[in-house]
Amino acid sequence: MTAFDMADLNSLIRLRKHEVDEKQKVLADIYRQVEVLETKKSELLARLERERKALDDNLTLETRDFYGRFENAVRNDVERIDVEIKNLEVHLEKAQEEVRVAFAEQKRIEIVNERRKEEEADEITNKESRELDEIGIEGFRRKEKP
Repeated sequence: MTAFDMADLNSLIRLRKHEVDEKQKVLADIYRQVEVLETKKSELLARLERERKALDDNLTLETRDFYGRFENAVRNDVERIDVEIKNLEVHLEKAQEEVRVAFAEQKRIEIVNERRKEEEADEITNKESRELDEIGIEGFRRKEKP
């Protein structure tokens, strides 16, 4: 293993980390979009409930008519938001899978890199051990010669 090969893996690891980060940003953005829609939906339903309570206090024909139109508009908005959320959930699942795949690929490369480092360290240790053995044997031979 050369230093050049190790540098290549380190660059590849940095690239994969960047890809994971970018995919996580996309995922976070989708989560934010869903959260915004859920908040809008909750606000609409809360407003609908407030108007319903206000209607109970004022039971004129005009207010009932107004409330009926208002309720239909709110229900339509809620349905539209639900559709948007469902569409985002499809994108969310896809983005989650992309993050999982990118992270798994990053981890595979990191594991290969660690194994290579360990192999290189073992190689160096074995080489040093062989060299020390040769020095020891040579020293022993010199002592044995008359």
